[in-house]
Amino acid sequence: MQFLKHDAELVQLLATCNAEVARAKTNEDLLQVIGRLQSFKGGLQFDHAQPLMLVMLAIVSAIPAMAGVVVMWFIAACFGFASLIIWMSRKAAFDELPKKIARKCSFLSNGLWDPGGTAEERFTQLSGEFEDYERGNDSRRIVDSAGGTYQGARHQLPFVFHHLRYVNSHYKSKSDGESERVYESFDRFSLVVDFPWVTGVMVCSDRPNKKRTKRKVFETTSDDFNRAFNFTGDSELACAKFATPTTLAFLLRLCRQLKKVNLEFSNDGRLCLSFDDAEVMAYKDPGTFEDLSGFYANIERGLELPGLFPVLALVHELAELHDNNFDLPMKVADEMEQ
Repeated sequence: MQFLKHDAELVQLLATCNAEVARAKTNEDLLQVIGRLQSFKGGLQFDHAQPLMLVMLAIVSAIPAMAGVVVMWFIAACFGFASLIIWMSRKAAFDELPKKIARKCSFLSNGLWDPGGTAEERFTQLSGEFEDYERGNDSRRIVDSAGGTYQGARHQLPFVFHHLRYVNSHYKSKSDGESERVYESFDRFSLVVDFPWVTGVMVCSDRPNKKRTKRKVFETTSDDFNRAFNFTGDSELACAKFATPTTLAFLLRLCRQLKKVNLEFSNDGRLCLSFDDAEVMAYKDPGTFEDLSGFYANIERGLELPGLFPVLALVHELAELHDNNFDLPMKVADEMEQ
């Protein structure tokens, strides 16, 4: 029964490594996990002895079932279903672990952290504050989140990145005259940043729910801007104060850099910058466990997020356009006085 022992030990190893990845505080912790995998005797491949044994039992049970013993059909189905569940769960555990290591490495390499709370709690809070999360007529959920702090020349900007997945459904007519419900899944990404300098303004190139907002549309002096964005606010004064020529030029540039970009400035002093660009949080694929030495080397080097910090730099640039030179960090204030 050595083959059963190997699979059981591999299951335990993957569970232990998952827990260690969740607790990892440094890249060195992740490298120790990979080292544990490298030193595992017998190889990182399941023999699948237990699922195969269950399949054999299912086949044996099916023989009397075919002879008319109806209850054996149920027993055969149970054995077959159990075999499938075990095989799929082990495959998922093996395939997900390198992804979890890579995600944690990208966090540790870029000073990010899990923001805490459940995805449901985060969605409830965000959808109550920002319209961009009111997408999907069927379902919507937060897939992933990452918190961090961007240190610019003038301001320190706490932020949280969110990945929203939403589903739209509609009925489609078939050739026989009947209709079927069709589901389409979409991904939306956003950076929620502390931004106390602007409140109650919304600039959208892709409005999620046109019926929800009761704000008045504000027209600027820029025809290019008016064609690119739908500009609304709590008051005409707030919109006029925000829509300086420099800001309009900045937003037109931003529109060319991010797909379907929206900016919502809530009354709680936070900005939700949302877009369709998955590349903002993308990192180079470090590989899989099929090449453990190569995977180890890539994790050791760290995983950069080349798309994230340029976008955060743009948010900081927008902050500089609206901060009116107040609330400067002490270091900058001292330098100005000197």
